[in-house]
Amino acid sequence: SKTSRGEIKYKNEESCRSIVSTIDINNPPLIMVKFIYDTESFASMFKVLTTIGEIKTCLADVLELEEDCFDFSKDHIIVGNTVTLAELCVQLNSKIILEIMPLKGEEWKSTMLDKIKTNIPTLDVITVHLGEAGDDNDITVEIEQQYCQKEWLGGFRNKLTNIEYHNVETQTCPKQRKVLGYNEVGETVPLLFHRDTQTPFKPKEVPQNTVVNKATQMSRSDIYISSVRDKIITAKTYIDYDSWFKNNNNLKALITLQRAIKRWVQGKKILHLIKLQKSIRDEMKKQKFQILQEQAGKARIIITGAAYPVKRDDFYMLYLMVGNWWKKEWKKICALRFAETKKVEAVALLTKEVHLLEAIEKHRIVGKQEALNKEKVRFLEQSSRPLTFKNSKGLMTSIDDLETQRAREFKETYSAIFGNSLASKDLIDVLTSLKHIFLTHYMDYEYSNYLISLIEREIDLLSIGTKKIDLKGLHKRIEQLFMNFIQQPKFNTKASKYKKPNLPKTLHKLFLCLRCKKLLPASKFPVHVRMMSYSACKSCVWLQNIGYQRADMSPYLKLLKHVQNTEMEKCCHSAVCFIFQPIGMCYLTNVIWHGHSAISECQDMSKLQHIRWQSEMEWAPWNTILLTDQEAKYHACIPNVLNFYGKSFIEKVRRRHILARECFIPLLKMNHDICTSGVWSNIKDSGPFLHPSHAEIFSSVNEYDKI
Repeated sequence: SKTSRGEIKYKNEESCRSIVSTIDINNPPLIMVKFIYDTESFASMFKVLTTIGEIKTCLADVLELEEDCFDFSKDHIIVGNTVTLAELCVQLNSKIILEIMPLKGEEWKSTMLDKIKTNIPTLDVITVHLGEAGDDNDITVEIEQQYCQKEWLGGFRNKLTNIEYHNVETQTCPKQRKVLGYNEVGETVPLLFHRDTQTPFKPKEVPQNTVVNKATQMSRSDIYISSVRDKIITAKTYIDYDSWFKNNNNLKALITLQRAIKRWVQGKKILHLIKLQKSIRDEMKKQKFQILQEQAGKARIIITGAAYPVKRDDFYMLYLMVGNWWKKEWKKICALRFAETKKVEAVALLTKEVHLLEAIEKHRIVGKQEALNKEKVRFLEQSSRPLTFKNSKGLMTSIDDLETQRAREFKETYSAIFGNSLASKDLIDVLTSLKHIFLTHYMDYEYSNYLISLIEREIDLLSIGTKKIDLKGLHKRIEQLFMNFIQQPKFNTKASKYKKPNLPKTLHKLFLCLRCKKLLPASKFPVHVRMMSYSACKSCVWLQNIGYQRADMSPYLKLLKHVQNTEMEKCCHSAVCFIFQPIGMCYLTNVIWHGHSAISECQDMSKLQHIRWQSEMEWAPWNTILLTDQEAKYHACIPNVLNFYGKSFIEKVRRRHILARECFIPLLKMNHDICTSGVWSNIKDSGPFLHPSHAEIFSSVNEYDKI
């Protein structure tokens, strides 16, 4: 084998391959590397897949040197920077010895020794061989030298000399106290005071009578001086224990007392159990009532959504109803005998279907326009709201800065002009003031001249008595331009915090829709894990669904949204549920789980939800179970499902998990690529844009409006 500078190769390549093949890439084992330089040696732990260049960079950073100042050698052969520790063909949990070789002459030898002594801590690493019940295990142990720190006992400082004195505590004998000589002969003052005296003078012995008479014990009973306050105490006759126990036998009273105490304790336990049972019953009633209330709310949403459609899910339901009606009518037509009658009925059915779809589409356009108007009003309200927060004293504080005042002026102007509440004369005055504002302050707006000309045209038409209904198109154009002006961060700085930014189409790669022939970004195409290329955009798929397929995907979209929300609440680190699509949820629910609960076999989609099978693992199609809302709440409280459920049920769930893993292998690979590449960890929020739900929550809890 060839060896040269920056390259090393050993003969036993088969052992190298066996070692590398046993390494777990996600969690590689550690190996100890011992560095030797002259008389100094130290060791450190590195992963098996670490390269020599990375070790050199780490060591240069610790020693505060440059990387080109030294190299590593093993067995007197220089090791290249691209060689990993696994390629050195050593056994796992063993030790590699590398020699440090300076590259800048002998003058660097003393410098290297000083750097090693200064920056390398005095640690040592040993390998401990453990063996128990026939199993051998090598563990690498790092020895740490921890010195005992004494407790801080305080101290004081001399104000004259600024010397600090610290209090200490030892186990040695105290020093002998020195004495200070006093001026008078024979007088000494101890430096530290003691219990004898705290004065420098000699103690004096002076007899003195006590104030209160004190009793004493005499040797004989007839030698004492009687007094009125004296109390003579004489000893009684001695009574042994047996005689005392016969006269003071209270065993029956003791038994009665113990029985009463036991009866009281048992009664207290029974009352506690009764209260606990009552609280459990009340909690069960509350849970059942809450579940029934949620189900009634879902049913109410379904009914009101069909009668008063607002969201896309409601229109999905209407198109599904049209599709079911068309299938029933087509079966009736196919049952007819004569061909001419079939043609006539088919034409009539087609005409009626077209009228129904046209009516639904008109209603959808009106609902979309109302939603856009609500979005405009919400944007104006949120941008003109002052900043409100709680101060350090717990009181509400609001800041109405210049940006908020300018946004409020724009809102008031917009409401006055386009609120349909002003007469013609008042509207002319407001339009004139708006024109004057643009002429004096906002001429740098790109459509200012066009907007001013439209305002002048409307003022002229209103002044000659033109009705407002005839100026609807002109008024609408002015409204669009003025709203575009308000949404510009250059003129309204608060617009950037509440307006979703429009990303340019050239920011991402564009793809061709094979149906509408438009170049659109990838976000405009419906995707799933088995998709090989972009073929049809979301608009074309929508048209195909409402015109031909009419498949209601709203229940599966709700299931997917519920899973995503619960995983976000649990701080999930996996991207599986977020790259999962509604069509995949439909396949998982209907094909793998057969469209019903795994326990009660309930088929009502409004009552079903997907939940983690094992709560400690992240949600995935191979770690899920389809249950009702009530069953899911009970399942989430189970700590270990393998010990709770029966073997047959666990085996049934395991088979479905295996089937889901086989069906969604591309999803598993995609999740692995996203997580390992760092794309998932670098995903951030969309910026300062606030979702409508966030704005509603903010307005509901804002204390400034309640004052």
